[in-house]
Amino acid sequence: MTRLMRQALVVIYEARFPARPTWAAGPLVLRHQQIRSTAEARSEYFSAKAARVLYGDAERPNRWHDPSRQIIGDLEVTAVEALRTTDQPDACGLVAIHMRARSGTPIELLRTLAGRRGASACDFDPQKLVDGQALIEPGRPFTVSFVTPVRQGLPRLYRQIRYRRWPLVHQWLWALASRTSLADYPPDPKNLEPADDEVIRLSSDWHAVVLRDGMGVVGIRADQGRDDPFFGYAELYLRSIYLDAILLGVLQKQGLTRLEERLATALDASVSATMATLEQEVSSFRHRLWAQHLTPHGIPNHLLTAYQKQHALRERFEQILTEISDFNRLTRDDESRRVNGAVVVFTLVTVPAGIALALLQVLETSEPWLFVAVGVACLGLTVLLLSTRSARVAFRALRNRFTIR
Repeated sequence: MTRLMRQALVVIYEARFPARPTWAAGPLVLRHQQIRSTAEARSEYFSAKAARVLYGDAERPNRWHDPSRQIIGDLEVTAVEALRTTDQPDACGLVAIHMRARSGTPIELLRTLAGRRGASACDFDPQKLVDGQALIEPGRPFTVSFVTPVRQGLPRLYRQIRYRRWPLVHQWLWALASRTSLADYPPDPKNLEPADDEVIRLSSDWHAVVLRDGMGVVGIRADQGRDDPFFGYAELYLRSIYLDAILLGVLQKQGLTRLEERLATALDASVSATMATLEQEVSSFRHRLWAQHLTPHGIPNHLLTAYQKQHALRERFEQILTEISDFNRLTRDDESRRVNGAVVVFTLVTVPAGIALALLQVLETSEPWLFVAVGVACLGLTVLLLSTRSARVAFRALRNRFTIR
C-alpha cells in the first residue's frame, strides 16, 4: 500500500518556553518555484492582529525555526518550528515538527503519535528534537497530514464489503484526520458520507477534513510529481499559511483551557481580587488571540472555524464570559449586603443613644439616678433592637465579610 506520490506531516505539541529560543527568528521559509513563505509574505496574507500573534515583529519575534534535517528510523524530520505567545519566562506556546515517513504511508505513524493500541513503536522523541529550547507538555499532539495519489489512484483502506460504497478520498480523509485504522475504530457505514460543512473543498484538486485531534488533506487527482502544475504549491500552502490558521486555533484552545482552570479555582481566594485578575486575563485573551476572521482569503477562515467547532471554542468562551458575569453579580450582591448590614448595625446602635441624649437634654436634670435610668433604658432598647431578625441578618453579613477570604 505505497501508492502515494507526495506526503507531508506536521505534528503540533503544546509547550512552555523557559527562555527565548536561540533558533533563527521567523517561520520556516518554504520555497516552490517563485513562491517563498517568508514572514513578510505571510503577514500580507493575514490580518494585522493574526500576523502579530503568529510572527511578532522584527524587535520581538514570536516565531523561530530550525531547518536542520534528521533521520530517525523510517522517519525523516525536515524542520522544527516554535511559536511563543509572550516574551515572559515560562510562556506558553507551540512546537510544530515537520516530518514525513520514508516508507509506506503515514497512517501507522499517525496511529503511533495518537497512542493507539497495537501501534508500532517509534524512537521519535519531540523533547530531544527541541534541544532544550522548550518543554513539551504531556498530551496527544495535533497532526496535519497531506497525501496525493500516483496515477493508479489511492489504495483502499477499508476493504470490507460494508465499506465498498465509501469513496477512497473520504476513506483517506477520515483515516488521516482521525488517526485510526479499522482495528482502532470501525466507522459506521450509515455515517460514512460526510456532510457538506465537514469537508473543506480547498479546490477541485484537494479536499480537507478537520477533526478533534487531526487535519487530513488528500489530493483528488493523480500527482505528476515535480512536473505537477499545482501540488507543489499546495504542499507549500499547507505547511505555511494553512498550518498557521491551525496554530492560531490551538493557541486559542490553550488559552481557553487556562482560563477555565483559573475560573475553576476562583472561589479558593478572594472573589473580588480573583475576578479582577480574571477579567484582565479575558480581556488580554480577546485582544491577543481571539479571532474568527483571519484573512480576506477564505480557506484559513474555514480551517479555523472547523477547528473551533471541533473543540467548541466559541461555546467555551461564551461560558467563561457568562460565569465571570455571574461571579461579578454575586460579588456586587455580597458587597451590597455587607454595606446594608453595616448601616443597619450602626443605626440600631446609635439611634437609642441619640434618643437617650435628647431625653436628657429635654429633662435638663443633674440627678445621677436619672442618668442611670436613662442609660439602662437605652441599653435595654439597644439589646432589644439587636435581637431582631434584621439585626441578625446584618451581623451574619458582616461576619461573612471577615471570615470569607
